[in-house]
Amino acid sequence: MSSDDAIVLERVEHAYGDVTAVGPVDLTVPRGEFLVLVGASGCGKSTLLRLIAGFETPTHGTVRAGGGPPAPGKGAGLVFQQPRLFPWKTVGGNVELALRYAGVTSRKERVTELLARVGLHDVADRRTWQISGGQQQRVAIARALAVENPLLLLDEPFAALDALTRERLQEDLRRVSADTARTCVFVTHSVDEAVFLGSRVVVLTARPGRIALDLPIDLPRAGVTADELRGLPEYAALRSEIGHAVRAAAHLEGSAV
Repeated sequence: MSSDDAIVLERVEHAYGDVTAVGPVDLTVPRGEFLVLVGASGCGKSTLLRLIAGFETPTHGTVRAGGGPPAPGKGAGLVFQQPRLFPWKTVGGNVELALRYAGVTSRKERVTELLARVGLHDVADRRTWQISGGQQQRVAIARALAVENPLLLLDEPFAALDALTRERLQEDLRRVSADTARTCVFVTHSVDEAVFLGSRVVVLTARPGRIALDLPIDLPRAGVTADELRGLPEYAALRSEIGHAVRAAAHLEGSAV
C-alpha cells in the first residue's frame, strides 16, 4: 500500500450465508479522491462501503484504509441515507456531541465553524425536528466532518430528499469536499449525481458486484456553477457513457467482468 493510497481492496469478496454479495474486487483509492460507486439495487455498493468502514470483514481478500485494517467508528466520517440525529438535542448539540466523543476541548468555536461550513450557522439552537430534512442531512455531514478523519463515507445520503434539496446539498458537498481535501467514497443510484460529484466513478455489476467500469471524471469545476457544469457537452457524454454501463452491468449477474 503506497503512502499516497487512502484505501486498498485486494481480491475482496463478501458473502451472506451462501449468497456472494460482492467480488472479487480490486480497488485502490488515492488520497483526496472523490470516488462514487454506482449501480443497480443489490449490486453490493453499500456492502463495499461497510467493508471500508470496518463494520464488516470480507469473506475473502483484504481491505486496508489509512494504512491498516479499518476499525469501525474510527478513521472515517459516516453519513447515511437517514441523518440518525438525536432529536432531544439541538443542531449544535448534535455536532458538539461528536466533538466531545472525539476528545476535542475547544468545542464551541468548532461547532460554529462546522455549521457555517454547511450553511446552518443560523439554526444552531433549534431542535433537529424543527428543521427540514435537507437541513438535517447537513447536520449529519457537519457531524461527520467534526473529527479530522481522513475518510468521508456516504451511503446514498440524499436519496430520500426532493430534487431541489438534493441538488442544493450536492453543491454543498462538492464545495465542502474541495475545501477539506478528504478522501470521499459516495454510494448512489443516480448517474447524474455520480458525474456531478465524482472525480472518479466505478460502476458495479449485478450481484455479485464486480467492477464493470472504472472511469476518471475530468471536468472543469473551479469557478463553474452547477448549471454551467451540467450544460457542458463533456458532462452529457460522461453521463451517457456511465448510464449505458449501469444498464449493461445490471444484466451481468454471475458472469465474469
